[in-house]
Amino acid sequence: MNKKLLTLNAVLLPLAVIVGWTLSKATIIGKVGIHVLHREYTFLNSWWKGALLIWIVWLALEFFQYRIWKKYPPNTNRIIQSSLILLAIVGLYFTYLDFRTISHNLLGQRFHIGGYLFWVGWCIISIFFIRLPKDEISINPDVN
Repeated sequence: MNKKLLTLNAVLLPLAVIVGWTLSKATIIGKVGIHVLHREYTFLNSWWKGALLIWIVWLALEFFQYRIWKKYPPNTNRIIQSSLILLAIVGLYFTYLDFRTISHNLLGQRFHIGGYLFWVGWCIISIFFIRLPKDEISINPDVN
């Protein structure tokens, strides 16, 4: 089990670096807008800060979804994880709509790709827990 989670994180960590890098590649107008109007997002100008934040969020989602996987039977787990994939797709759609507005459109295509990849990462986590088999140990009761 731990080996499988390490494999998942071996996929998510480089993806988080890519997301952090793309989020740091806003256009000059976008960077000025972040620096002047939205100072709370200035951490996005540094690729490693954005990557660290994305990876921490994915780790929190992974922990949450792992708890679901442990608690519920496989059929219920599939329904919950599939619902989370749908939620991520809805988030991706609304991110797309939001990036089509004039102010967010000025951030540039590379920044947009980083926003989209965040949702893809969440889908990867959900698919991982859908496909992960239950490691149930069957205990044979003593039959007299």
